Amino acid sequence: MSHIINQSKYTRRYQPRHSLAKYIIDQIELSELRPQNIVKEMGYPLKHTIPACDRLRHVLCNRYLGLDGSYMDKYLTADEFLAKLFEVLEIPYQPFAEDIAQIKYGLTNDTDATPSYRLRAEVDFEFASGAHWMSRGAASRFAQVTLPNDFAKLGKVARESVIQESICEHYQQYEGNLPYNGTIKGYRLTIEQDNHVIDRAEYGLPKSSSI
Repeated sequence: MSHIINQSKYTRRYQPRHSLAKYIIDQIELSELRPQNIVKEMGYPLKHTIPACDRLRHVLCNRYLGLDGSYMDKYLTADEFLAKLFEVLEIPYQPFAEDIAQIKYGLTNDTDATPSYRLRAEVDFEFASGAHWMSRGAASRFAQVTLPNDFAKLGKVARESVIQESICEHYQQYEGNLPYNGTIKGYRLTIEQDNHVIDRAEYGLPKSSSI
């Protein structure tokens, strides 16, 4: 699909929605740092690597760089997370202080926030008894379905077309190829605004995996 353009092994999972996030991602690419290396340098303990990587991806794909508190943990505040990330990537913080201040200002004055959309496959995994949480977390990532950056700005008909196309691509790629004998049962679109779920939509499977 045309909206899947980043094939770098370092940054292919990051889809920036803010110019500063794009700059950070470019620095990650130049530094050739994998997510697990970045969060380790940021001070996260080894046992928290997967959630920390998830937070990193969320911050770089979030229109507010996570400053809206939409993904928090007990280790770093939203401001501390950005500051540590800048430090690891050797990005001077001060030149971007105004950009960050503008994001915060927008958060306190934006009364018409654009909804965010998340599309996931509903997957049944056959986890063995006592399966490690890291294994479960890694497997669950295969359920995520990528949507284009401008998805929320598309019209209703265009959004529905993209959803169907994305479902077909995901099903083609993963049905019969998931770990732990994972079986795709359907798909769910979740719509959030101001950190609250405002709607959901359920989708069945494509008629054929060869679509």
